[in-house]
Amino acid sequence: MKPVRTNPSLRIVGIGLCLAALSFGSWPADARADGGTVRVTAETSGYRISVFTSPTPIRVGPLDTSVFVQDAETGNPIGEAGISVHVVRRAQPSRSIDATATHEAATNKLLQAAVLTLTSPGWSDVSVQVDGPHGPAQVRFEVEVAEPLPPWRVLWPWFSWPAAVVLLFGVQQLLVHRQLR
Repeated sequence: MKPVRTNPSLRIVGIGLCLAALSFGSWPADARADGGTVRVTAETSGYRISVFTSPTPIRVGPLDTSVFVQDAETGNPIGEAGISVHVVRRAQPSRSIDATATHEAATNKLLQAAVLTLTSPGWSDVSVQVDGPHGPAQVRFEVEVAEPLPPWRVLWPWFSWPAAVVLLFGVQQLLVHRQLR
């Protein structure tokens, strides 16, 4: 029996397809806000306050909120500020969701992060209160909270990866049989 030689370019294509398939299943569905969408950047009371949120779009479920506080004059980070985040649904203004942002919850230690669990869709008002060396300050912004994703949309990568493996095997077999002819 003769040994089968494979074309180097086919081997590279096969390796590329395998790596693409493997990386496809590793994309996170729930990314954290340390680098999420900038919702507001404002200068107030001697601070420059930037607020980031994740996921985008904001949906019912966990909302990761990260806050970066800087001195407005120098631009230096202010790490010792106390930060609290409050979310109020416009449909239910008497109820709020509150959390304290900490460095421990943030991946990027220049930021302080808090995770709030949003329970219903609709427009909400978010306020971030900072208490630091320049005194108290507050920034506000509004967000629209969408319906949660259906479970199949969250879990489909876990169920579809075997099909990608079968497809890659089929492509590899097709390439090998073409080369043998």
